[in-house]
Amino acid sequence: MPPLDFLMATITRWVGFFALAALIGSLIVDLLVLPDDAPELRPGRRRLQRLRIACIVMLSLASMAEVIVRGRTMTGAGFSAALNAVPVILQRTHFGQVWLVRFALLVGALCSTCSIRRVTRAVTLGAAFGVAFTTAVTGHAGDWGDVSLSAAIDWVHVVASSSWIGGLLSVALVGWGGVVATWPPALFETIARRFSRLAGWSLLVVVLSGSYNAWTQVNMLAAMWTTAYGRVLSAKVVIVSVLVLLGAVSRYAIVARLGDRHAGGLVARLFRLAWREFFGAREIAPALLSSRLLTYVSREACLGVIVLACSAILADLTPARHAVHLKDHSASTAPQITLEELPSQSHAPVAHAASHRCSSGGDSSQDALGQLNLNHSLSPPCVRGRGRQQKD
Repeated sequence: MPPLDFLMATITRWVGFFALAALIGSLIVDLLVLPDDAPELRPGRRRLQRLRIACIVMLSLASMAEVIVRGRTMTGAGFSAALNAVPVILQRTHFGQVWLVRFALLVGALCSTCSIRRVTRAVTLGAAFGVAFTTAVTGHAGDWGDVSLSAAIDWVHVVASSSWIGGLLSVALVGWGGVVATWPPALFETIARRFSRLAGWSLLVVVLSGSYNAWTQVNMLAAMWTTAYGRVLSAKVVIVSVLVLLGAVSRYAIVARLGDRHAGGLVARLFRLAWREFFGAREIAPALLSSRLLTYVSREACLGVIVLACSAILADLTPARHAVHLKDHSASTAPQITLEELPSQSHAPVAHAASHRCSSGGDSSQDALGQLNLNHSLSPPCVRGRGRQQKD
């Protein structure tokens, strides 16, 4: 893929991943973290509702842009040819059929998110989970099929990481502007403890599912530094490790002390002791716990956005399991040919090329089909399977 096209695809997916994470995270926080009977949270809930509407619009635009980028890659031509190829992609490719379901889910989510009733928020969350599944089955994990263990685990990974990173963004948004100073201490403590548990379980699922994904896509340790995919994945692991450290500080040095300075159990006390010994950090004053927690949450959210950027880059890189093999067999790479050029090749089956044509040769979308590059589904960069992408 040319560098400019790769950059466009990466930015498009980054926007999509961010919007999906914020959508799922805001719904999880609204339904499972924020108490229903707290009038102090009404402004924060309205912010989350506006965030969800913006995220659905962003997801829709990013999904449309991704179809166009996919058309540009498949045709190898300019913007107009890519637009002409869009109907063909949506109607005649696996990616297009999945994307039609994705658009239908986004329309349903937009309709349901206009209401703040709890049942409609649950419906919106279900639609968001469906959108996450379309991300998984059109990604690297979809190489093993839509109904496969790899696709299911990747879907769980997408949902868990979105709950974690999107939840951080949502909590930071709810507490933005110093409004936590007006909350009763018991309310802030409840929200902090609930989200801490949610983040802990989400992190466990992310680590387990991410480890499985890394094992299937990398397949050998040396590929972590000898391939582009492995190097980006290594950078992602480092950033996630920093996120985990900040999360541990929030959980054991701040949340554990809310309500009772000596609360939190043995693990929390040992962590605070080790933190002081290794980093010389002083214990946070009780009056500053709420503001310091929101500071840490905001920093974690920013790092989470960078993690999503790494996932967007990984989506269009050849998985390391293929890159190592292709590096040793680069001489045997098939040349790029189009359906239009097949009849002129002495070794090409003319009947196969003709079978892809429509008798009404004047339609622009059918011309675009004739220009679709066979190499897109056969060449090394797309060994990942049927031109799919993934949030790794």
